[in-house]
Amino acid sequence: MMSGEIPIKTIITFDELRMKVEKYVQTDGMSYVEAIIDICEEMEINLQDIAKIIKGPLKDKLEAEAMERNIIKRTTAYLV
Repeated sequence: MMSGEIPIKTIITFDELRMKVEKYVQTDGMSYVEAIIDICEEMEINLQDIAKIIKGPLKDKLEAEAMERNIIKRTTAYLV
């Protein structure tokens, strides 16, 4: 561990997070962002900490949702 680095206790693994998020999205009709925020609040996890384990398909779905809602700029061109 580098000096000045703060250790983060892993409260939830990526696979656990992914499964919980997908369950909330599919059964409760939440968006991916809403599901992640809800999970963080339930488990008292800081959003900055959870962001460190979001990767792969879950990250892609978050980005697609954000682009669809015009929260972030689209990164790819679409054919009309």
